[in-house]
Amino acid sequence: MQTKLTKLLLMVAALVFTINAEASDRWETLRAINWVENPTNQTHVGRYGELGPYQFRPATWRMHTDKPFSLAVNRAAADEVAVQHYEWIKRTFERAGVEPSAFNIAMAWNCGVDAVLAGRVPSASYNYAERVTNLVDALKARSQPIAAEAKHETARNLDLNLDDQQGGLRFRVILDAPRFLLAAG
Repeated sequence: MQTKLTKLLLMVAALVFTINAEASDRWETLRAINWVENPTNQTHVGRYGELGPYQFRPATWRMHTDKPFSLAVNRAAADEVAVQHYEWIKRTFERAGVEPSAFNIAMAWNCGVDAVLAGRVPSASYNYAERVTNLVDALKARSQPIAAEAKHETARNLDLNLDDQQGGLRFRVILDAPRFLLAAG
């Protein structure tokens, strides 16, 4: 009984870490795309009709929301659509058997999923994806000491009480929300 419960708890903990890691990868990739697309947070329409922190075009915006395109400059609305677009690109790649890496997602963000799947990516999009990937790697490097500390705290907070003296098993798992610290400079 104790080994089954322990295995179950370890599986739950592994699942939680996997979900957090996927969300972290998405956050880092979207943050890097934002920095490459619109580093100065311009709010005017670009020469190809793009708008907002992720430089959405109207057709891409309409794929994921019914909200007016003018809301693309609103950070909360743009973040919501960016997550939906990221997940759509990721699912499309997974169905096609293509790795949904930050590099591939960035290329698709820049030139479209069809171009990436067809292997017809312009060199400008390849360079764009390299810049995004370099930023993702830098963000991951900055957060690794914090992530290691968080894992250590989580391991300390996993408190199993397998003592049957009170007629049942008691345990608690305390997972703190992820903390992100970015140093300026």
